[in-house]
Amino acid sequence: MDNDYIKTLSYDEKLIFIKVLCCLIRADGVVDASELEFLKAIAIHFDIDINLIVDIAKSAANIDYVREAAHITNRRHALELIKELCVLANVDEKLDDAELDVIINTAEAMGIEEDKIVLINRWVLDSLVLNKAGRIIMEADNG
Repeated sequence: MDNDYIKTLSYDEKLIFIKVLCCLIRADGVVDASELEFLKAIAIHFDIDINLIVDIAKSAANIDYVREAAHITNRRHALELIKELCVLANVDEKLDDAELDVIINTAEAMGIEEDKIVLINRWVLDSLVLNKAGRIIMEADNG
């Protein structure tokens, strides 16, 4: 996770990121352990109390993530949110149609073009593959 942009997010923007991320987790109806680990990492990087994130996650069904995302007006922040959504959507190694809908709707709310979503997702997937290959090469997955 690139920490540089996090320093430029306001507290409210951090909460919007978390709300949208929680809606993405809920989208496919399956909450995977890797998705929960991602949220814990976000809590640490964003310096947000994990209990607040749990409360947001519990109320995700009532969150209008499109309206929330529309409040992100800084393009760099919007692109970073799309990147984080793509990472989260792919962390369980399966991108569900419902998750893709959340990403597309969020991007549209922030004025991010569809071809940019494709490029960001491709970059995320390539990064995940390279990271996994690196762990294998460095024998990090061998006990």
